[in-house]
Amino acid sequence: MRKGRHQKKRSFRLIPLVIFLLSGCALSTGILLGWQLSKEDQTFSSISGIQTPKLSTPLTPEEQQLSAKIDQLLQKADYIGSIYVRKNNRVIFEKGYGYANEQKHLPNSPALYYQIGSIQKAMTALLILKQVEQGNLTLETKLADFYPKIPGSQKITIKDLLYMRSGLHRTASPDKPMSDNEVIRFALAHLKFTDYHTYHYEPLNFTLLTGILLKLTNQPYETLLKKELIQPLQLKQTNFYEQIKNSPQHAISYQMSAKNDYWKALSETETDIRNELGTGNISMSVYDLDAFFTKVLSGKLIPKDLLFSLWQDNGTKHPYNGGVYSGNNYLLAQGNINRFHAVLAMKKNTSDAVVMESNVQADKKFKTPATDLRNKIYDLIEGSNQLSKG
Repeated sequence: MRKGRHQKKRSFRLIPLVIFLLSGCALSTGILLGWQLSKEDQTFSSISGIQTPKLSTPLTPEEQQLSAKIDQLLQKADYIGSIYVRKNNRVIFEKGYGYANEQKHLPNSPALYYQIGSIQKAMTALLILKQVEQGNLTLETKLADFYPKIPGSQKITIKDLLYMRSGLHRTASPDKPMSDNEVIRFALAHLKFTDYHTYHYEPLNFTLLTGILLKLTNQPYETLLKKELIQPLQLKQTNFYEQIKNSPQHAISYQMSAKNDYWKALSETETDIRNELGTGNISMSVYDLDAFFTKVLSGKLIPKDLLFSLWQDNGTKHPYNGGVYSGNNYLLAQGNINRFHAVLAMKKNTSDAVVMESNVQADKKFKTPATDLRNKIYDLIEGSNQLSKG
């Protein structure tokens, strides 16, 4: 592959005053990385009118060295997308790599929107927990209370759906755009029950959870998510993909080839978008993706005891726990859709975080996948190998 074909265009131009102030420092490389800011980032901030997180300044010598290592790792991997890193509650690194729009030579920026794919399932799971908190159901409530005609519904619980161990599988997908209720009805008519209590990653589980939310609230999913989650958490760079996809603030996704990272610009059909009801049709910036998990883990949406009854401590394993993968003291999340790839690792106390969103999902035959880069960077800031080992 022709590596670095966009390297010159994506390099960041440093503010002259910063260069002047830092020119005599022995650790100038690390400091420059900590202070660098592109004119394009400034442009997006002014267009959106949104206050974005700022690097903790001045960075300590150790933070400077760490940010330099992260940058070197991503450049070597020819990463395309944006990243935000926090350590000990201090922002130590944020940067965009490659193009958000290759045709217009528009660079990637942490202030841009990217699709988050299946990470949205964590949002749907939290809406379910809100209903638990309000006493409208429990994690042990049976699916039969809502959909008694589904095979196995007398034994399948809400928790089974959240953990994707219901044994339910979809047998077809819609071939035309549908409303919320039509998507649910289609799912109910095209499913099978095979292996109860065996984990299978199956979006149908969250389609049914969305249907339960519609029954309990009598509100469209979009209205519910905005009212119960986006607005209370003050997420300013979060929206449904269908509403933001044509904005210059949204990155374009690309299919890569062996010779060209931007071989083919991609788009998503309305049918595909609508079929992701409750499962993967949200776009966010890395700033908002970080803010979402930070605020939720801090107990600002769901009481911590209820939250961690779902996002449980599971030792060093990473089972699927309601939209996330739970480790002993950290959470992992990932989502990919239409070649967008969002990944996150965050300590449960929120002190440390790695948030990455890419608009060119790496083909592992040619590049290191974002999940592997996330794991390496998280282990780098933790001084361990708990994620990248093996």
